[in-house]
Amino acid sequence: MQPRLKEEIDADLGESYVSITDYITDQNKYEINCGVCCKTLFADKETSESIYRSIEQGLDNPFLCNDCQREYDELAYENR
Repeated sequence: MQPRLKEEIDADLGESYVSITDYITDQNKYEINCGVCCKTLFADKETSESIYRSIEQGLDNPFLCNDCQREYDELAYENR
């Protein structure tokens, strides 16, 4: 038996890349809003369900858009 790399075995599997977009796509059909600026973005079903579960559990700002996340990170860095 010849050894094979995991990459060779998994090469035929499709990648399920999760991404949040500014626009609706075939995969990203579900609206989500930034917890700070309320910008509307779109996510796939699993991601949106995960975010809404976090909201229901009362977690603070369960989702931030890239712009708000960048500002938050910059402020956190300045206040160190």
